Amino acid sequence: MIRKIEKRDYEKIIKLVYQVHELHYKNRPDIYNDETPLSKEDFESIINDENALNFLYEEDENVLGILMATKKQSNSISIIKERNIYFIEDIVVDNKHRRKGVGKALYEYLVNIAKNNNIDSIELNVWSFNSNAIKFYESLGMSVKNMKLENILDNKKVEVVEEKVKVTNKVL
Repeated sequence: MIRKIEKRDYEKIIKLVYQVHELHYKNRPDIYNDETPLSKEDFESIINDENALNFLYEEDENVLGILMATKKQSNSISIIKERNIYFIEDIVVDNKHRRKGVGKALYEYLVNIAKNNNIDSIELNVWSFNSNAIKFYESLGMSVKNMKLENILDNKKVEVVEEKVKVTNKVL
């Protein structure tokens, strides 16, 4: 069953958020700290945001996945058309329940809401090291819109090694 995330769900949700945070921290320790990825205060702020769409997939009172999105409008500068967007902040499926249709069900639930609310597109960011997520998003019909590049200048260089990221102390 898919339902709206409520305040009482924090303890169940944080377990999933830790799973994705662990992946991010492991692969980009130059960006992520090893701290609580979502405080209770931040969680409550997110679920109380009028532009937020936050859902969970639940079976037998166990949360198997979450989708947290925000309704946004594109910049209104003269060369860019105004567009209504649902931006997925997080989509997380419990490691034990991947490849069982949970993520797809959450995404399709958001798509149906988007179609009923004049939304032009659903967008998200994904780390280049996360090849499993990229394959999943492509299987849903998503494609690359643009790319964000970086040049790390702080005496640390991030190298991709066999789809994993490694931080070294090489000076650029």
